[in-house]
Amino acid sequence: MHYHNTFLSCKWQGIHSILSAMTPKQTASFHKKALMQNESRILIVDDDGSLCKCVEEALSGNGLSCTSVQDPIKALKTIHSGQYEIAILDINMPRMDGISLAKDIKKKHPHVGIIIITGYGSLHNAVEAIKAGVYDFIQKPFKIDELLLSVKRLGKLLELEREVASKTEDLKKSEKRYRTLIENTADGVALIQKDKIVFHNKALRKILGYDQRTQNKSKLQDLIYADDRETASQYMKDILGGSDQGPTQYRLKKKDGSICWTSVNTTLMEYQGQATLLSSFRDITPSVEMDNMRKDMERMLRHDMRSQLIGILGFINRLINHTPLTEPQLEYCRYIHQCGVQLENMIETYLDISRLEQGFFVLKKDHLNLLDVVKQSRDALRELADRKNIHIAIIFNHKIYSIEDSLSFFGDRIYLQNAFNNLLKNAIEASPPDMGVKIKVQEKETHIKVDDLVKSHAAVLRSN
Repeated sequence: MHYHNTFLSCKWQGIHSILSAMTPKQTASFHKKALMQNESRILIVDDDGSLCKCVEEALSGNGLSCTSVQDPIKALKTIHSGQYEIAILDINMPRMDGISLAKDIKKKHPHVGIIIITGYGSLHNAVEAIKAGVYDFIQKPFKIDELLLSVKRLGKLLELEREVASKTEDLKKSEKRYRTLIENTADGVALIQKDKIVFHNKALRKILGYDQRTQNKSKLQDLIYADDRETASQYMKDILGGSDQGPTQYRLKKKDGSICWTSVNTTLMEYQGQATLLSSFRDITPSVEMDNMRKDMERMLRHDMRSQLIGILGFINRLINHTPLTEPQLEYCRYIHQCGVQLENMIETYLDISRLEQGFFVLKKDHLNLLDVVKQSRDALRELADRKNIHIAIIFNHKIYSIEDSLSFFGDRIYLQNAFNNLLKNAIEASPPDMGVKIKVQEKETHIKVDDLVKSHAAVLRSN
């Protein structure tokens, strides 16, 4: 609010003489002070027709679009029907004073900026003008450049207000869009400040088993399973300290007291002027439970079932090799032994597949005699081969080897054994009786290729 004390006659003749006496440079200066040339719409209200005409001509000459009205009641109708940015009002008018008119304009058109001009300047009027939302209070008589300067400043202020309002509206729309996205994402999302949840979406409520937004202001630590709190706390401290952390896992307590496993990804951001953790939570409970079941199954196969199987195979071998048996009894024992070997291979295959699925499968390489692997496969399948009177030959790099020879190889013995067992079994089953199975081994730079020559079953065994 400005209170002007500059006095100069404001009669039409006086103002006209001032404008006529301006140099081209002064006129250009007034043009630069114009608010928004060819865009601003200004309503001038004064019961003095000559003053209205004077001000209208001065402002119009500086590129501003002006309308003048002498009746304040008519002025209200005029401003309601048009898009005006600024209203210049006299304070002392019949039917309605300028302060009351300013209040009515601001009530229905709060975006309109108001300047009061008066020949009755007083502290009371100035205070009332402030209460009415008036931008400037200019006392008559005044210099025209003072009014132009006030209009210019008010125009800039209104332009800034429009820009702020536009950006605020854009920000609200953007926030609404992001809030909609966050609210409808499948993962739980929370904003955490000083361990308190200041925002969370409905997906997190669903994970925790809550129907309403009841977790705002709750401490995140209270929702974390007790055994995982220390790990989760350190994870968040590291991120707040600037450390770039990847996703982690910890358990949350649900409303019904049950536990759910979550994969948590957290980043550091600023929200409402404070350091804030943006965390996403994905319920991985089914995956964790399935993984635990797989581990239990592997443990049972690896230890319990395999231990029993080793005992069975050992006992059958003792019966076959150290016990007088009739031919039918020997045949039964060999069949039991064959089934045991097949079951052992099935266990190893399952364990291999399980490790491959988890990405944990690692070859345990060592130096070995490849012919020992073939010999063990032949012994395991002796019953099947003898029944069809099939003999086995090994060809390495076009040279025939006997089982007593040595063929150095570097690889995983268990994996190789399973591969040879399956390859040789398929070859024997596919061979007609009284035929031979030839195992052809070709050495390459990074692997060896093994073929049986019955129906071209093949396997590639890598040595690196």
